[in-house]
Order: sequence, then structure tokens, then C-alpha cells
Amino acid sequence: MSSYVVVLLVVLPLVFADVVPVKECKAGSLPSSVDVQGCKKVPCELKRGEDAVAFVDFSVSDEVAKLRPIVYATALGLTIPFELPSDRQDACEWLEGSKCPLSAGEDVRYELRLPVEQSYPPIAVDVELRLVDQDDEIVSCFSVQGKVV
Repeated sequence: MSSYVVVLLVVLPLVFADVVPVKECKAGSLPSSVDVQGCKKVPCELKRGEDAVAFVDFSVSDEVAKLRPIVYATALGLTIPFELPSDRQDACEWLEGSKCPLSAGEDVRYELRLPVEQSYPPIAVDVELRLVDQDDEIVSCFSVQGKVV
């Protein structure tokens, strides 16, 4: 009977998680998973007037004293930096169950909250997230297809 409970505890989180396929960046390691709330397939709908929320699970290969998110948006063939609000520019403040400094080999979960302004046009967009350390080295990076709705 207990083996059924173990199977349920392992399988149920996978069934209810919104883990979506992401693309690898040219530099930095791909996260072990990316869970975009409300998105079960790409392109993920990015609702105007709300925050798009993603949980990014990754491993740290070297010690990390500071962690900073850098976001790029690519739409209509143009890539531009996306500036996060000041309270979201220190990724260490948005870690779940961890805090900086991070140790080599540590598994980490980061919560990205990306504001989608009401004024944004309804277009397809690729969103790239780079998590960089104190030396501006990319710790983890991915991009995901989205659509502003």
C-alpha cells in the first residue's frame, strides 16, 4: 500500500505542474525545469495588465555570491532588453528555500515575475531569461515563446 502513496507523491506534482518546453541559450546551462503559471503549451499567453510568473529550477556549478536576472524580449525581429522593476533586480531576493551565497552543486528555484503592461500590443514574443552571477557569468539561461494577449 505504501508504494502507491510514494508513486502518487512523485507523479501528482508532475501532472499539475505547467512545465513547458524552453530553448537553450548560446551560453549558460539550461534550467532543469521551467514552470510558467497557466501555460501548458507554447506559446504561453502573457496577459496584459498582469504579471507573467515562472518558476525556474536550476543547479549552480560554482559558488554564487550575487545573482541578477537579465531579460530580453524578441518581437518582430527585434531584440530589446526588458528592464525589471527595481524590487525584482536582485534574484537572490526571489529564491525559494535558498538564499545567497549559493554553494556549488546547490539546486535552486527562482521566481520570475514579469510585468506585462496593459499598453503592450498583442504580438508574439520570445522571452529570454539569463541569471548572471557577481562576475556577469551566465549561471542559467533559457528562452520561451510567448504571446501578449
